Amino acid sequence: MKGFENMDFGKYIAHRGLHSCGAPENSLKAFENAVNKGVAAELDVRLTKDGRIAVFHDRNLRRMCSVDAELSEFTYEQLSAFTLKDSGEKIPLLSEVLRLVNGRIPLLIEIKNGAPAWTLEKRLYHLLKDYKGAYAVQSFNPFSLLWFRLFAPDVFRGQLISAHKGEKGSRYFARLVFSRPIIWKAVSKPGFIACDLRSVSLESAFAAADIGADFYTWTANTPELIGEALKFSKTVIAENFPPDFDFAHGEQYEVR
Repeated sequence: MKGFENMDFGKYIAHRGLHSCGAPENSLKAFENAVNKGVAAELDVRLTKDGRIAVFHDRNLRRMCSVDAELSEFTYEQLSAFTLKDSGEKIPLLSEVLRLVNGRIPLLIEIKNGAPAWTLEKRLYHLLKDYKGAYAVQSFNPFSLLWFRLFAPDVFRGQLISAHKGEKGSRYFARLVFSRPIIWKAVSKPGFIACDLRSVSLESAFAAADIGADFYTWTANTPELIGEALKFSKTVIAENFPPDFDFAHGEQYEVR
């Protein structure tokens, strides 16, 4: 099974896997936890120096591996020497995550910037095209999604949008521009919009509805935020779930 032109993740997607103490974000253990709980998982992909697809969020290794250098400066063999936070977990390859998940839960794959134009997109689809499970791709960069629109239109694709000033300089400006409906309606033509909870607006929700796109939100990290987000978004990308959370129902997170 390839990607879908449309798909339903359900109410919740575990942000960077179902991570907690002992299971760092974007680790094999975090994805194993998501599989065991039956909840869809989001993850991030970047290219290593030798062109492997690693599952890692940050451009720099400092926060997760205590190494002040960029992931793209290392081959995957070199990256294998590092551990994630205070655990025995390593930075996984996407191929390892796919083998572990094996179609048991849907995956939402965020394409991170940094690789030469359309290099990561091509390699990602080459790896995914024979995968038997359900997956979708998302990115802040509509031109990244344009590759899938042109060359793999069967893959369900989502536009990440945020007007929150968390980035600096040109990165913030690029996100702001790419968040404008006039841009993504023309370029990426997404099947869903994934909107930063800190910058949700009626304009973004209505713009998604105008093109028949689903509306997701991220990242809710408290019961109150998840409950509020469920009022106006089909699916919530979230974290900090309690260990006994019932993902099949989850009524305790729904604010009425």
